[in-house]
Amino acid sequence: MACASFRRRALCGVLLVLFGWGARADAQDVTEVTLKGAFLFNFTRFTEWPADSLPAQSTVSACVLGDRAVGDAFARQVKGKQVGGRTVSVTIVDANAALPVCHLLYLSGVPRARVGEIVSSLRESPVLTVSDADEFTKRGGVIQFFVESGKMRFRINARSAKRARLLLSSRLLALADVVDEEPTSVASLSLTDVLASAVPRLVMAPSFDRLAIDWTRQLTIWKQN
Repeated sequence: MACASFRRRALCGVLLVLFGWGARADAQDVTEVTLKGAFLFNFTRFTEWPADSLPAQSTVSACVLGDRAVGDAFARQVKGKQVGGRTVSVTIVDANAALPVCHLLYLSGVPRARVGEIVSSLRESPVLTVSDADEFTKRGGVIQFFVESGKMRFRINARSAKRARLLLSSRLLALADVVDEEPTSVASLSLTDVLASAVPRLVMAPSFDRLAIDWTRQLTIWKQN
């Protein structure tokens, strides 16, 4: 599918510059969805779970709830690869289905109330929770995607990670906007906050300022495979 819209053409142009691909590269295949899949793969690579949750040689169970496209991109990223000697299994969970046991959980397009319920239920569990939902880290989630000045970034709630007994690499923390926040309950959110979360967000061209983690190489490997 070609870059038909102006927004999509602009995104393709930014990605070509960022990743140094030639004019004949399949830039239309490298989208925000693909980039999020790459992010999730690297979050997995640079997270250490407690031994009682993830014994040596066991499989890392990753779950994606509410965004099948990102789940498929994530699954393509991990296919044929290992993380610390472990394989990674990606399960795409139906919106209304019960959650299986997960080491990483990505939520997107899920009703705000359910996001709160899930995060609350996993508060003491060694699960790396990730989402692009507004206020996600403020509500107790570990990692939140957000867009700032047209650039895709991510925020880490260090307190939530510590509570979940997850050890995040300093290389990952160096790329993040790190906060240390106690969860905010739904009851304490203002009406303005609730209404703001319902406003459609402008999808902007993602980019990276600092590439301490070799996102480019990971995407290149994915393209080759």
